[in-house]
Order: sequence, then structure tokens, then C-alpha cells
Amino acid sequence: MYFFAEHRHTGATCFSKDESKTVLFDNLITEANEHGVKIHQFLKCAPEHRFFFVLEADDYQAIHNLFQPVFTLGDIEVVPAISAL
Repeated sequence: MYFFAEHRHTGATCFSKDESKTVLFDNLITEANEHGVKIHQFLKCAPEHRFFFVLEADDYQAIHNLFQPVFTLGDIEVVPAISAL
């Protein structure tokens, strides 16, 4: 099952200079497989403080578990998606 996820934060809450917080996203990327999640794409729009993910997992709970450590760093929206190709 495919999912589209978007993380958003503001300039005031940007954590790019805080290594204790950026490591949480680094871990998310490296630990995705442990949660049963495959990351197909991870894209950033730095000027707008937005991250975009195309993910694959058996269910939403796997996505929720993956993102749980970064919930406090901004808003995250996850929606199911289907391939249009």
C-alpha cells in the first residue's frame, strides 16, 4: 500500500541547526525498513520548510510508528495513495 506524507514546520520552529532534532529525521530514514516501511522518495522544499515522502507499507500503523519520534517537530499529514501509472 502506498502513502504520501508531508511534514511542515515554520521558520520560527525550524530545527535545521539543532543536531539533536535533525538526527531524529536521519534515524527515520535509516530505520524505515525496521518499521516495515519502504521510502520511495524523500524530497525537501527548504525555503518553505516542507518535506515530502512517497512511502510503501502494509498498513497505516507502520507509517505512524515510523514518524512517531518526529511528531513534535511540526505537522505531519499522511494519506493513502494509489499508483496512477
